[in-house]
Amino acid sequence: MKTTLEAAQRTALKDRATAEPGEAKERADRRLLAIRGALGAIGEAETAGKERRELSQDDMLAVVKKEVAKREQSASIYDEAGAPDRAAAERLEADALREFLPQETSEEEVRAAVAEIVAAEGLAGQGGRAIGVVMGQLKTRFENFDSRAAAKIIQEAV
Repeated sequence: MKTTLEAAQRTALKDRATAEPGEAKERADRRLLAIRGALGAIGEAETAGKERRELSQDDMLAVVKKEVAKREQSASIYDEAGAPDRAAAERLEADALREFLPQETSEEEVRAAVAEIVAAEGLAGQGGRAIGVVMGQLKTRFENFDSRAAAKIIQEAV
């Protein structure tokens, strides 16, 4: 993951240098910022604690997912504050980082899995307890899914 991001950073630098002023330049700038931010976050995670450590692929994926989530959260805050340009910029960065994540599981697949798990485990009407159980099983089934959307789907199902 880290080497992929580093290679993408070199490409993004070249793209930014050759981009025409305007929307293309803005996209290139935001892509470069997002990649640099993700590499910085990975570096921070590697040096957190008393000793430096190498992150596993799963750890690096988690860091990149967290970076995407931070940008999505910022975008929604900017939307609420009436700053659509800033929200769009945050979404550009989130989209740029999503390219480095595995394909996200569709909402339909998550709904089907939730229904199956709730029925198999007899969790209908269990409320909060069911959310943890179902979410745990979803994490073992799917590599990448929107956990917020999944939580809403689970709440509807139980």
